[in-house]
Amino acid sequence: MKSAFFLMLGCALVTPSAWADPSADEFATLRASVRELTALVQQLTTTVQAQQQRISQLEHAAPSPTQWPAPPSSAPSTARTFSGTNLSAFNPEIGVLADIVGQLSESGADGEGNDTLSARELELVFGHPIDPYSRLDVTATFSDVEAASLEEAYITHWGLPGEIKAQIGRLRPKVGKASALHRDSLETVDEPLVVTQYLGAEGLSRTGAQLSGFLPTPWTVVTHELTAGLMEGGVGEGGTLFGSTRRRPSFYTHLKNFWDVADTSNIELGATYLLGSKDADAAYEVNALGLDATLVHYVTPNNKLKWQNEAYLQERKESFSVAEDGTRTNFGKNPFGLYSLLDYRASPRTGVGGRFDYVEPIDLDPTTRVRDADIAWAGYLTFYQSEFARWRLQFKHTDFALGGDDNTIFAQATVVIGVHKHQLQ
Repeated sequence: MKSAFFLMLGCALVTPSAWADPSADEFATLRASVRELTALVQQLTTTVQAQQQRISQLEHAAPSPTQWPAPPSSAPSTARTFSGTNLSAFNPEIGVLADIVGQLSESGADGEGNDTLSARELELVFGHPIDPYSRLDVTATFSDVEAASLEEAYITHWGLPGEIKAQIGRLRPKVGKASALHRDSLETVDEPLVVTQYLGAEGLSRTGAQLSGFLPTPWTVVTHELTAGLMEGGVGEGGTLFGSTRRRPSFYTHLKNFWDVADTSNIELGATYLLGSKDADAAYEVNALGLDATLVHYVTPNNKLKWQNEAYLQERKESFSVAEDGTRTNFGKNPFGLYSLLDYRASPRTGVGGRFDYVEPIDLDPTTRVRDADIAWAGYLTFYQSEFARWRLQFKHTDFALGGDDNTIFAQATVVIGVHKHQLQ
């Protein structure tokens, strides 16, 4: 039908002289024109049908994405497609980490965790951007030896003046090195003694708020990051740095200095100051200074040597206790503790290292001490099966300030599935 129409149209456009004496060349030209017009109509018909189908699909789909303002340079990318075909954009990032630990101790005491094989910790990690300027991260922990707990639940906000980052909620404040890390990020099975005794069994984890940002300096060789915050009173489980009351807030600040010494070496130096209360009154009796230094050197691209050191020095006012019968016991006003860790990645799959611990107890009567501090030596061997699975064997010898010693063997398996990342680190 279309070919006949265009043929008639072409015939009508031909001049009467052409009808009177048509030539072969004129008929050939006419037929070629008709074929070109027919092909063009078919192409336009196909295009119109495709566009109509696309319009029908868009009419049944969700509204088009909202045009977000440009996020600050320090914020993570939060590009999403809010269409009916990509609802997964609303789902949070989810990860699960299992930390299985076996412990065999020489000590005859039947304490919790001694001579056991347990799922020491199982972490459920959730996180997702709220908008281009903020993000929510949550970490819930479960264990067969401890009660379930909320380890982290904090909001991170970017875009404050001066490229300052703000965080609020339950979090691990940037205090020192080891305390700010989760167990799966440590080089050893257990935390250093100075961390467990002063800050808590798993380090310092409290509800609070902190601001952090890089200091503007005219040089670029060394970068300086300053963090300051406040948190609810108290410390972690078993910690003795502050008292147990949560009513009086504690304050802290941390300065991190990072320096690329060479293409294969870098140094990180840090200083931490903490201020808090040791009891339930309104006074602040504890000042603590923390210093940390870390050297990382790549012997080869696959062999890395890390030497990490951290120390805490305290000034404690009213460092004594009074018993019910009026007996007064004086404690040290300036307890001190440190650790030194040496870790060597012998290959992409294996690592070996050791750690030395020295920590002076806070609430131990000097007259009852056999030695000034708890002292420990630990050695470990790590096998990295992959990025998501790790196996570790560790031996630790401890000499206690009260006298006696102990030898402990640890075996650890750490596996992770899904997305597992701690944004504060």
